[in-house]
Amino acid sequence: MKPKNNETVYRLIHSQEMVAFMWKYTMHMQATQIPCAVVFEDALDFGLLARAVNIEIRRNDCMRLRLFRQGTQLREFFLEDYRLEKILVKEFSSREAQDAYFNADAEKKLEVFDGETFRIVFFRSAEGGSGIYLCVSHMIMDAMATFTFFKDLMAVYDALASGSPLPKPLAKYEDIIKNEQDNPALEQRLEAETKILADWMVMDRRPTMCFVNGPGILDRQRKLLRQKNMTMPFVGLPIKDTTHFVKLHLTDEESAKITAFVEENGISAEWVIQLGLRLNFSRINRRVNDTTFWVLCPRRRTVKEKRCGGTLASPMPWREILPEEKTFREAISQLSETQAFLFRHSDVPFTSMRREELKRYHITQMQSPICSMFSYLPLQADTFGNRQYSYIGYNFGHYVMPLYTVTMRDPHSGQYVFSYIHRLWLSSDEEVRAFHAGAVQAIMKGIENPEKTLGEIMEEMKL
Repeated sequence: MKPKNNETVYRLIHSQEMVAFMWKYTMHMQATQIPCAVVFEDALDFGLLARAVNIEIRRNDCMRLRLFRQGTQLREFFLEDYRLEKILVKEFSSREAQDAYFNADAEKKLEVFDGETFRIVFFRSAEGGSGIYLCVSHMIMDAMATFTFFKDLMAVYDALASGSPLPKPLAKYEDIIKNEQDNPALEQRLEAETKILADWMVMDRRPTMCFVNGPGILDRQRKLLRQKNMTMPFVGLPIKDTTHFVKLHLTDEESAKITAFVEENGISAEWVIQLGLRLNFSRINRRVNDTTFWVLCPRRRTVKEKRCGGTLASPMPWREILPEEKTFREAISQLSETQAFLFRHSDVPFTSMRREELKRYHITQMQSPICSMFSYLPLQADTFGNRQYSYIGYNFGHYVMPLYTVTMRDPHSGQYVFSYIHRLWLSSDEEVRAFHAGAVQAIMKGIENPEKTLGEIMEEMKL
């Protein structure tokens, strides 16, 4: 969809270049869609909600962002006006039917170059609740932006329902895009920060890629390619490869123990969960103590950025070398220090770090040290005021990396939820479930006695 009314044309900003990179190397544009839904316990007036959506499109300018190809380059512009004439409404008799419908829609490619950058569906759940489903291009929204959309939409809906003034306007994504156009000072700063981060990333040793099902893939490629010292196998995405979505809940008891440990020690649940995942990666991959995740940094520091839609998040290479002599508590402290360091340099573009990986590790685009993409969503119970809600993610069908792990604490049940999107060419559902069980076991052993060493915890694990 090309501009027709003399709209200002912009280049992609650094966070959007990550999405373009994934398009280029996966051939599956679904890999860069965010399909999710929020379900409320109360019954919503869908006619009024449809009015609120069109107001939200005016308020939230990323929803009017459109993309087109200009030669070999991607460019973007903002529509002055856009509205949805009709929004589909579905009713479901079971949760299974609901999930089947939205998983199928999530795998349907958004035709972004024809102007389809998002899809919205309203629905009645089998439990009697009201839901809003959003499938949106990662080029125009990141995960934080989807929450901004849902939260602001409901604030507009409530204002319409009560006849009160609309909430404070959102900040403009276009202003952020403008700031990255022809900005030599910004580019100079990013160049310096890229070197700092790249020097830290290599850590004087070559990392090893770990898999949820152990070292078998690495061993087979070492033998096939006659490279006994290979540490990063080729995991390029075959055209027919697909993903599965495995969603697992911790028990009430397990969740309560984690929450108590986190609150008593004043730490983030993200670090505890990450450490459990890393320990199990190590345990099943010959006790490799060096693991690397891509971890999404929201990059929203100012009030303006936090009240803005659009894609600002960028993945950071979170590498940890954790000697087995370290205690669980010491390892948590190490993770907290790493996060602070990474977030200080979180403006470094993904594409810059990927180029540094290729150069410093002497690898191809089909190789990587990344065990998993990891995101922790800090859901809040009061996001929608007094409304009880649940957040649901769906399987988008294709992905670049072997594994994407999303964790969160349900704001109402208190249970921790683990969602694994994994590539079927590389692992099975059963292997992912076994990996999850091991990671949970590592977490529970660590919080029960945080003075135990990581080596002791791995020795005690039974799976």
